[in-house]
Amino acid sequence: MSSTQSIAETIVVATDFSRHSDAAVQFALRRAKQLQAQLFVVHVLSADDADERRIALERLAHAIPAADQLETSAEQAVIVGPFHRRIVEFANQHSASLIVIGTRGRSGLAHLALGSVAERVVRSASCPVAVISGNHTDADAKIVAEPIPFEEIPNADTPAVDLLLRAVRLRATDIHFDPLSDREIQVRLRIDGQLERYCKLDLHVADHLTQQLKLMANLDIADPFHPKEGRLQLPSEHRDLEVRITTAPVVHGEAVALRIFSRSNVFFPLDRLGFSASAQTIVESILRKGEGIVLITGPTGSGKTTTVYSMLEVQSQRKKNIVSIEDPIEFSAAFVRQMAVDLKHDITMTSGLKTILRMDPDIIFVGEIRDAEAADIAMRAASSGRYVFSTLHTRDVSSTITALRDLRISNRSIAANVAGIVNQRLLRTICPHCKETTEIDDSERQLFHEHGVQPPDSLAVGRGCEKCRHTGHLGRVGVFEVASMTPDLAKLVVGDASENEVHELLRSHHVHSLMNDALHKVAAHEAALPEAMGLRWI
Repeated sequence: MSSTQSIAETIVVATDFSRHSDAAVQFALRRAKQLQAQLFVVHVLSADDADERRIALERLAHAIPAADQLETSAEQAVIVGPFHRRIVEFANQHSASLIVIGTRGRSGLAHLALGSVAERVVRSASCPVAVISGNHTDADAKIVAEPIPFEEIPNADTPAVDLLLRAVRLRATDIHFDPLSDREIQVRLRIDGQLERYCKLDLHVADHLTQQLKLMANLDIADPFHPKEGRLQLPSEHRDLEVRITTAPVVHGEAVALRIFSRSNVFFPLDRLGFSASAQTIVESILRKGEGIVLITGPTGSGKTTTVYSMLEVQSQRKKNIVSIEDPIEFSAAFVRQMAVDLKHDITMTSGLKTILRMDPDIIFVGEIRDAEAADIAMRAASSGRYVFSTLHTRDVSSTITALRDLRISNRSIAANVAGIVNQRLLRTICPHCKETTEIDDSERQLFHEHGVQPPDSLAVGRGCEKCRHTGHLGRVGVFEVASMTPDLAKLVVGDASENEVHELLRSHHVHSLMNDALHKVAAHEAALPEAMGLRWI
């Protein structure tokens, strides 16, 4: 979300006339002056009593000094009802872009983790909320919570679950808790592949949240000095979510990273992943081979997990015994007998792979080939007639050949056992709610020609709207380079051809590069040109 300075036009501040509220009013007043914003100073009564209303209006009249009244467009209001509900309703009625409330806690969000009134406002507000502690001076007061607007979250019994569900609603794949100082933690979400600042939390609030998360993962909360990994045990109503947690000691405290997998975002029909018609045809031919090794490649966060699980699900419909060794298990799949690497019990990727070879598998899924021994065993399994799927971190199809050579796999073994290679990235798509077209210039047309793509008559961009949080992007689509091991490619590999020679052969056989596929999606108005250009630097 962009900074409050860029979006605030109307500010609502609540006061109960305490010193804590005074700090909130002073903060709101100062912010209203800076932004030349409309300011509403509001007092909430629990019941509609005429005498209390009169007294409240008299006190509101003196809430802002006369000199400041001249510099600020300020109004006063008395409203009746439950505090958190009426404040949020009032803010919505006046299209407020900031709510300011005071809290008695010694730090800005100290009550948020304990179910306070402040928490209810933050959870239900559709605009940023500033929670100001009475112990802050006016100069030190700051916005400490900026929730991104969406509907009330149901079934969130704890702040930790609430945060996870909010992240899921925003399509976040990762949550990061990063210490900024000894007193403050920054929370960021990775949405559509981009890290976005979500809020800042007081250390006491962040500690409470991270302890909840650690307990849910059965991690030792008394030892913040060693890195730890685990999997959260979520309530049964959220069984479609898988959340991995990693903690590590860093400067100013402990960093926490959460990786979120939602079943709806992991298991896709192959025709919904973004394969072009030609790539889809190659993938289907690879899946019909029934033997050899299929490699899904790309950098971290490129969607390899979704692609490989989707492929395995297709294979499961053919009555196959699928067994996996994973580190860690990304997502629980009923159609796969999954084994996790467990170093405490001497189960390594290599030893686990040796074990599953004795489990009568039709298909073996090796979560990731990380070393020469695992690569050798996977290749030997493929050469014995098993069908093997695995992932590898490479930049394109031709560099995958080089990576296998670096793992001491012979050219003959690569040519004989690799059934196909899928290399991929994820490309942010244009928000359909604010999509608009622009003219294409000569340099842009030339770019399409250079990559063998017919230039479109126009380009599409996202203007930015509430649906996409004014980013112009909503969701992602896969961008793929897909190649099967054809006789010509096998001959080239056996001859120890260079990456460039493999690359040239693939192009001559009409295997689209990542950039070619991305530009086809730009031409179809699925993605913006700058997003496609970003693939050049990966």
